[in-house]
Amino acid sequence: MNRAAIFIIAAAFVVLLASCKATAPAAPIGPPPEPVVKGPTDEPSKELPKDLFPSMPMYPGIKVEHVRKPKGAMREILLSSDSTMAQMVAFYKDELKKNDFHITSSLIMPARRTWSCDFHYNGRPGSIMLYPSDQDKSKMTIDLIYELPAHVDESLMEPKEDFDIEGPGEIAQQQAPNSNPTGKEKRN
Repeated sequence: MNRAAIFIIAAAFVVLLASCKATAPAAPIGPPPEPVVKGPTDEPSKELPKDLFPSMPMYPGIKVEHVRKPKGAMREILLSSDSTMAQMVAFYKDELKKNDFHITSSLIMPARRTWSCDFHYNGRPGSIMLYPSDQDKSKMTIDLIYELPAHVDESLMEPKEDFDIEGPGEIAQQQAPNSNPTGKEKRN
C-alpha cells in the first residue's frame, strides 16, 4: 500500500507541476491600443473625384451628398435627385450605352422603387443603385460604386524600344563572296 500511495502522490505532483508551466506569462503593460475608426469616411470635398470614369453620365440636377475615400480598389459616391425613378432609369440606360459603357446586368423592383445596374468600361467595373432616400422618401438616392484606375509604376516596366529604321543599310559582319574561312578564322 505504501508504494501505491507514493505513486499517486508523485503523479499528482507531476500533473500540478505541468499545469503551472502551461500558464502564459503576463503580458507587459503598455499604452492602450489606438481606437479603430469604423465605417466609411468621406473625402473633405464634395467634388466628383478625378478618378471617376471621364465619360460617366451624371443625371441633370443631382446633388453630391458623400464622396467616400477609396476602400481597397473601390470608391463610392452618394448622390441625390428630386426626379422620379422611371426618369432616372431611362436616362442611365440610354446614356451608359451612348458613352460605350457595357451593361452586364440590370434589375428593377418597382414595388420597392429600386433599380440596380452593373456595368464596365474599359475593363473597370462599376454599379449604380437607385433607391428612395432614407431622410426624405420623395427624393432618390444614387449610389455609384466603381473600381479605381490601375496605377502602373513605370520604374518596374521594361523600357520601350523604338527603332527608326529607314531603308536598307549595310549588313553587319558581311563576308566577302567565295571566301572559305580557315579553322583559325572560324574561332575568332
